[in-house]
Amino acid sequence: MLIFKPKTNVELGGKFESDPSALGYIAYDEEDNICGFVAFHLNGYSMEIYEISVDDGDAETYEGLIRSALNYGGNRNVYIAYYSAGNAVSVAKTLGFEEKEDKLYGEIPFLLQGHCCKGC
Repeated sequence: MLIFKPKTNVELGGKFESDPSALGYIAYDEEDNICGFVAFHLNGYSMEIYEISVDDGDAETYEGLIRSALNYGGNRNVYIAYYSAGNAVSVAKTLGFEEKEDKLYGEIPFLLQGHCCKGC
């Protein structure tokens, strides 16, 4: 089982420490080892997921991190999410992100719905 814990820029560490607006989640495995992270910014009614990484490239871990970030934003009155991370684009599209210019975007209530509710 994986655990997704919210983190601030300082807790994310590395290049995020110098960005006070950076938020994210870190995924931990059963042995409490870090196995992935997602970083995002909130901006009023929108958010941008701009970096995501999973050690083993597991699509379900990517999905869990993306959903955690979307839920975090949704609980803070964010409505639109943009996805500009360079990897896991196929996972983001599976969740319902659509292409708009150079980024993917979607409405958080729709993105958080299960696959059965999206008419796939």
